[in-house]
Amino acid sequence: MTDISEYLKRRIAEACFARLIGEIVVILGVIGSSIALLFRILGVAILGFSLLFAGLYLSVHYELQRLDYTEDLEKFMHT
Repeated sequence: MTDISEYLKRRIAEACFARLIGEIVVILGVIGSSIALLFRILGVAILGFSLLFAGLYLSVHYELQRLDYTEDLEKFMHT
């Protein structure tokens, strides 16, 4: 039983780390798109907004995974 709970705890930690990476990508996208809009550089703006949306997708995806693992861990601990 502890193997399953340890596995779920490890997966929760990995999802939190992946979400952090997604948030860093969002920050890079915001910085890149802001600079590009300020200096009117189309290529950098496209790259910045692409990073922004990719980071948002990663953040939401891994947050939902973390919530699923947390729910599974709570169910496992209560049974």
